[in-house]
Amino acid sequence: MRKEIHQYIDKADDVFLEMVHAMSRTYKSEQTIGYDSDGKPITKENLKLRVKAASQRVKAGEYITQETIEKEIEDWQ
Repeated sequence: MRKEIHQYIDKADDVFLEMVHAMSRTYKSEQTIGYDSDGKPITKENLKLRVKAASQRVKAGEYITQETIEKEIEDWQ
């Protein structure tokens, strides 16, 4: 299959090459790079959005400190 695709590319016109190139870039950018705690796939673009949202929450003061977590853990026991 790989050889056959190479043959198509070797003989292709610019329109076909542009289409394959665009498809390849989209495929590459949307590939799964990991999974969340529920087992759902995470893409590179999705991860960027999640990091940006988390950064905004931290800037807005919406976070829990290490000390708070440690105190909560002590209360569990």
